[in-house]
Amino acid sequence: MDKMQLIAWLLPTLFILHDFEEMVMVEAWGKRYQSKLNQLKRAPFGHSTTASFVCAVLEEFILAVVVTIASIYCNQYIVWFGFFFAFTVHFLVHIVLWLTFKHYVPGILTAILMLPFCCYLLIVAAEIETFSFSSMVLSGIAGMLITFLNLMFLHKKMGLIQKKLETYARI
Repeated sequence: MDKMQLIAWLLPTLFILHDFEEMVMVEAWGKRYQSKLNQLKRAPFGHSTTASFVCAVLEEFILAVVVTIASIYCNQYIVWFGFFFAFTVHFLVHIVLWLTFKHYVPGILTAILMLPFCCYLLIVAAEIETFSFSSMVLSGIAGMLITFLNLMFLHKKMGLIQKKLETYARI
């Protein structure tokens, strides 16, 4: 396994480590801060249960693994770079939420710990692959756009997933 392949596998690895923090905390956090969250126009993480949140995380994890495998197989990492860039930038969203909310938000601990490391990995990957500046910018924009649209889709589906789980539990 060469250096870039090893770095590429850090996308799904770091993703799932970060999301473990979110998965463990999201439901308890939602209950603890329910009154504050109800006052917001859009509550971070919605009003999701652990089960519906994990279903969304699973879809994102599969996407991260598929992008990683395809990049390694094709030995082309520009698509991976875009997704890793989006993953890294999303840590800033956690930090802004934390600063705005003024309380713990799920994922903030791993976001703070992983942000510098992920920035370093982006630099190393860009040097190894000798990406042009324009290709990195386009890849980053595309990765963020795809990730954002996917997250919007997943957040809309979490309520439906929760209803299906509740229906299943009653049968």
